[in-house]
Amino acid sequence: MTTVNTGAPDAADEPTGQHAPATAARPADTARPSRAARIRRGIGMAAVIAVGAGAIGLGTGVTPAAAEKAPAHAGWDGSRYWFKNSQGQWRWTTHYSVYEARTGGAKSSSKSSSKSSSKSGSSSKGSNGGIKQGWDGSRYWFKNSKGEWRWTSHYDIYLQRTGGSGSSAGSSGSSHEVAEDQDVETAVEYALAQLGKPFRTAGNGPDGYDCSGLVQQAFRRGGIDLPRVANDQYAATTPIRASQLRRGDLLFWSPDGTARGIQHVAIYLGNNQYVEAARPGTLIRISGISRGYYPAFMGRP
Repeated sequence: MTTVNTGAPDAADEPTGQHAPATAARPADTARPSRAARIRRGIGMAAVIAVGAGAIGLGTGVTPAAAEKAPAHAGWDGSRYWFKNSQGQWRWTTHYSVYEARTGGAKSSSKSSSKSSSKSGSSSKGSNGGIKQGWDGSRYWFKNSKGEWRWTSHYDIYLQRTGGSGSSAGSSGSSHEVAEDQDVETAVEYALAQLGKPFRTAGNGPDGYDCSGLVQQAFRRGGIDLPRVANDQYAATTPIRASQLRRGDLLFWSPDGTARGIQHVAIYLGNNQYVEAARPGTLIRISGISRGYYPAFMGRP
């Protein structure tokens, strides 16, 4: 008995026991294409659709922005390179060579940013409008030997990269700023020398401090006696406004906005930065004044 099988995976065999008449065979020009041929044709159609939809070259590492929020500017954003294509659409890539090819030129600061993340926890910032050396509230900024911007969240690395020590580097950009009163500057120097030590509840040093303990011990080195508790320390200062702030003044935070409710104190360094023993689980550090955490009171010892 003879059966006819077209080779198509969904074609059924002829019923057993029945002969396929000669006239039932499909002409060669209408024969159903093989599975491989159909797959190849499907791939070709998908490629045409992809090209028509504006997809960017396969294997180039370039990805459409799609539903992602458009970046603030072209260049490195900390995880990828952003640029606009010839149609003004945002695209990104993690490959610097692709970014360079798409933008027609390299910016050393952008190129180095993809590499520097592995160097001592540092990175660079593309167009760093207005960035100054030092602490910006979340990281320490500095320039390397080539004049390129880098950052690190580690104070010791910042010191190594800037060749600084003590308060000159720790004051984050205020290296040329000194308190008007030498006794106050001595207090600031002492507080900065404690950077990296742990917060310790009721700590008076030398191995750890709480916020008011650090302030009291620092000013004691400058010959200025202050009470032990933060709200009492405010009562012992001369109240000032933000516009009057200078290095060595004290900043106070109060959850309920009252002087008796003050629960935290720090020493102002200049350039909107201060040194503090923040809370349990943290180290003594330099922080930046922000709108989200703005001191309720300010005072001059």
